[in-house]
Amino acid sequence: MKYTFVVVLIIVLTTACQPIEKVSPVPEIEFKSFDLSERIDPTLENKEIVGELEISFIDGDADLGVYEEVAADTTLPDSIRKNLFLTIFEKVDGNYFEIEADSTLPDNFYTIPYDEKLDRVGQNKTVKGIIKVDISFFFEPPYDTMRYEVYIRDRALNKSNVVTTTDFAVKFD
Repeated sequence: MKYTFVVVLIIVLTTACQPIEKVSPVPEIEFKSFDLSERIDPTLENKEIVGELEISFIDGDADLGVYEEVAADTTLPDSIRKNLFLTIFEKVDGNYFEIEADSTLPDNFYTIPYDEKLDRVGQNKTVKGIIKVDISFFFEPPYDTMRYEVYIRDRALNKSNVVTTTDFAVKFD
């Protein structure tokens, strides 16, 4: 009887315990999609082209997301208040060249807000998910073909890998 209990206990413990997933505290992202659509801006009722960027992420220490009070503090630099960064490139004769910011282009940084659902306790703090960002073009840029390079940062300012979107062209009808 005593040995049966020990054997059963060992079986229960070995089947019930899930291995701890070893994931880096530096976030990792993967490009999923970038789709353009046309819509009317509900505030100004102007036509806009919206690019929906979708990336997946994994973070080993669950410190993704900017706290609301940090995002609202305009005395802090954008590199602290924002955590999704875009660099836009123009394609010319098969080569890509970084485009300097201009008035025809959207912002090149966004905030992924802190979400308490991402909080983790215990040994396994790994979080995974999908990030979707709408990037609005209010003017037609003077570039034929473009693409973005994207990365994120966590609250410890760890920079993720860089992913690249597919090529796209913004054309208003």
